[in-house]
Amino acid sequence: MKSATRDIKIYFFLLGIFSFLFLSCKEESNPVTQVPDTSYEMKVTFAPIEVKSTDGKINLLYSVEIPNFEKDGYTLKDFQVLNAANNTRLCSISDTGKYLLIHPPTTASIPEQLYAYPMFGHATYRFSIGLVLDPAQVPQKIKHRLVLLKDAKETTIEAAETAVSKEPVTIVGAPFKGNGFVSECTTAFLPFNHHPTYQLTYKGMTRVAERYCVDWLKVDSAGNLFHGDKTICSNWYVYGQNIYAATAGEVVFVQDGMPDQSPVGTVNDVNLYNGTGNSVTIMTGVSYAVYGHMIANSITVKLGEYVNKGQLIGRVGNSGNSNAPHLHFGIHSEFPYYISEGLPYYIDSFEKAGLLVNPNLEGGTLVLLPSPSARTNELMENCGVYNFK
Repeated sequence: MKSATRDIKIYFFLLGIFSFLFLSCKEESNPVTQVPDTSYEMKVTFAPIEVKSTDGKINLLYSVEIPNFEKDGYTLKDFQVLNAANNTRLCSISDTGKYLLIHPPTTASIPEQLYAYPMFGHATYRFSIGLVLDPAQVPQKIKHRLVLLKDAKETTIEAAETAVSKEPVTIVGAPFKGNGFVSECTTAFLPFNHHPTYQLTYKGMTRVAERYCVDWLKVDSAGNLFHGDKTICSNWYVYGQNIYAATAGEVVFVQDGMPDQSPVGTVNDVNLYNGTGNSVTIMTGVSYAVYGHMIANSITVKLGEYVNKGQLIGRVGNSGNSNAPHLHFGIHSEFPYYISEGLPYYIDSFEKAGLLVNPNLEGGTLVLLPSPSARTNELMENCGVYNFK
């Protein structure tokens, strides 16, 4: 996990590392020529689920894996996402406007004993697809088309159709009380979200653990994230804020005693297992809620304790793999979080106060709504500013 300030600094760096390719919607004009000389199965490993964010958009953030075709001498020419009903192209490598995040394969999974934060541990080609659509644009079914090249010959393979899920999204409470909280790195628009780039292959299975996670900060009325010297943790407005349990459940993990990374901008002595810093994981019964980067000795709950929704569990700090004070929060399919799938979730009740535009290392321009808008059951959007009761 990276802090929000570091996120801003490395957006374009991430573009280069992960081959972000922006894609636009347009009609497919070329007919499909199906060449049956390969059998690369395109497997949807995490289904597209309709997730509504506070900007009114529908987010579809999901994953497709394909065996390593490069070992057979093929190269990738195109990967396309189509509306199965009419073959309208939703995104592809050759377009602009949306994106694909492409992870070429490595030769082996991350070994269990590796003490490093993984970003490249995948044994298959993985396409992390993120679509941000108006509600009327959301297809009922999606299909995928793979175009490969070998010896100057083109091979096109189409996968079976995949239904867009309308399953209920988990609803949780807010982890804060008060005004001016900023959500970063949450919705499917990847140029402003590094979380889905962290993918770990563990025992032959690749997961996107931080899909739909959020980094929470706090701004003042001018849109600043801190006052005075930004290298001092306590000068950040989010630092020391009380964190409340977003769900009821049993505490299944507590990590404490790690110092804040200081001065702000320093990141030392972190690995896969302590990246969340001082943190709490609460099992809700069907999923796991993770709260990361707290102040040492601020955690108020114990392993095995049952906590109620809204109960105080700790305070925001800068411990672990954190480049500035923030709360990292996410809902996960399994424990520990780093070998799980990140799950979508809605916050049950809040006010949208505005948006932090033109974000930078200092904060951004705070654009407030004429009056805060009461909302229920939505995903926070990137750089949205919210009030919680």
